[in-house]
Amino acid sequence: VLLVDAKNAFNTLNRNATLHNSRILCPTLATILINTYRVAIPMYVIGGEIIQSVEGTTQGDPLAMAMYAIGTVPLISSLAGICKQVWFADDATGAGTINDVRKWWDKLNELGRDFGYQTNTTKSWLIMKPKVKKTS
Repeated sequence: VLLVDAKNAFNTLNRNATLHNSRILCPTLATILINTYRVAIPMYVIGGEIIQSVEGTTQGDPLAMAMYAIGTVPLISSLAGICKQVWFADDATGAGTINDVRKWWDKLNELGRDFGYQTNTTKSWLIMKPKVKKTS
């Protein structure tokens, strides 16, 4: 079993891909997501500096979780069939043989970039049976 955490997931979500996919996967929310996120969002920093937010969701947005879910559905679907997987927000779990989990991990890292999903190796855990650990 491999427990995977993502680096800064909600802030790095590929906004353009998510908005495109929202039209297909959830047309009901697409209009509000597009109207909210299609342009850079100014963020005001102490001292008067303004930073333009162009990726991810906005902290405090009640639609952030729905948007994140819509944005990651194509990634999750692309990984289907390699091994068993379970997702909750930005936390992913892959389970199966060590070889299948490795293939899933490699594919997750390869495809994840297109969706703004970057694995956080320092917070990810591989759990193996002692018997498997000796042969790996």
